[in-house]
Amino acid sequence: MIHSELLECNDMSDFKNYKYLIVRESNFKLEIILNRPDKKNAINSEMLEELMSCTDYANENDSVRAVVYKSTGDVFCAGLDLYDFKENNMTNALSDVFNLLHKPKLAVLEGDAYGGGVLLILCCNYVISKSDVKLCLPEVDRGLFPFQVMDALIKVMPAKKALDWCIRGLSVDAKDCLKMNVIDEINNNIEESVSDWISTITSKSPNAIASGLKSFENIYVNKKIIGKLNDELQKLKESDDFIEGIKSLREKRKPTWKKP
Repeated sequence: MIHSELLECNDMSDFKNYKYLIVRESNFKLEIILNRPDKKNAINSEMLEELMSCTDYANENDSVRAVVYKSTGDVFCAGLDLYDFKENNMTNALSDVFNLLHKPKLAVLEGDAYGGGVLLILCCNYVISKSDVKLCLPEVDRGLFPFQVMDALIKVMPAKKALDWCIRGLSVDAKDCLKMNVIDEINNNIEESVSDWISTITSKSPNAIASGLKSFENIYVNKKIIGKLNDELQKLKESDDFIEGIKSLREKRKPTWKKP
């Protein structure tokens, strides 16, 4: 279990108290909807607590056979809320929310994703996207680096291409993401695709799937590497470049970097 001491969900009634998520359960599916559209669904510490609680709930309830992540608004997820991140340490927990969820996970993209939002997508077992969606890694424009995204990317694409994406902070459209194995399916008829995926998953052995997901985590999720990457991120968090990156974001201007 990874539940927080601050927030624990024991049954569906607890979901009604969530501030930044809409959570629904039906037909073996737990649907988690990011609901902070005024902030482009950026993940702050409170939303993270809610996501962690959902992971615990799904793992502990046999009625949940699959988890689907969606969002409200025009942006799927803008990643970590950098203003909140500046004051809190959330990075380890963000990857744990998805890596430690031992139920099949589906991401439904009807809007763009940035930074940590791309990490959420990469941690899912299947990703269905609309054709006009774009994925972007803007951390280098804020004095940071997408360390955990890079770690997740090299599991699905050549390391050199993953590093290039992180370094250049490019915006990549859905078609190219499909070629890079970041997105699994492009279909503007989203609900039909989701229904087909759920039907397939729920027809299989839940015990076998859970065992397979736990084994996959043991093989491919390296806690030591993630810890080292997080240490590097913490160093950047204290840097002048990050301070300038946040300031320029708030002032809506290009950052002025100090010479190395």
